[in-house]
Amino acid sequence: MINLSRTRSFLSTVAITFLLLVSSFTLAHHGWTGYNADIDTTLVVTELHLGGSHDHLTAVDSDGKEWDLVLATPTRNRNLGFNEDSLSVGDEINLLGRGHPSKAEIKVHCIYNSGEIIYTYYDWDGTTSLSKHSDREQC
Repeated sequence: MINLSRTRSFLSTVAITFLLLVSSFTLAHHGWTGYNADIDTTLVVTELHLGGSHDHLTAVDSDGKEWDLVLATPTRNRNLGFNEDSLSVGDEINLLGRGHPSKAEIKVHCIYNSGEIIYTYYDWDGTTSLSKHSDREQC
C-alpha cells in the first residue's frame, strides 16, 4: 500500500526545491549586482542581436577588444522606439553602462550616436537603470 502522506511530503519537497531554483536563476539573470564597474566609453558596432530574452550588440573598442552589450528586453525596447533602424553595423557609439568583473560584457544604461541619445535602459517600473545604479538621474 502506498503511504499518501509520505508521497505528498516528497512531492512538496520537490516542488519547493524547483521553485527556489527557478527563482534564483531569474534573480541571477536580471540583477545588476554583479556588474560593478562604471564604464563610459566609445565603441564601434559590429553586430546587432535584436530579439531573444534581451537585445544585444557586439562592439569593439579602440584596442580591438570585443564587447557584448546587454540591453533591455525586445518588447520594452520596441515600445520605447529602439529597433533595427536605431543603429547600424559600423556606427560609432558612446555609452554609459556597468561592466561585468570577469567577462567583456556591459549592461548598458545609455547609448549616444552622433551626440544624440538613442537608447536608455528603462526598468519595468519606468525608472532608468542609471538612476538606480549611479549618482546620475538621466542619460
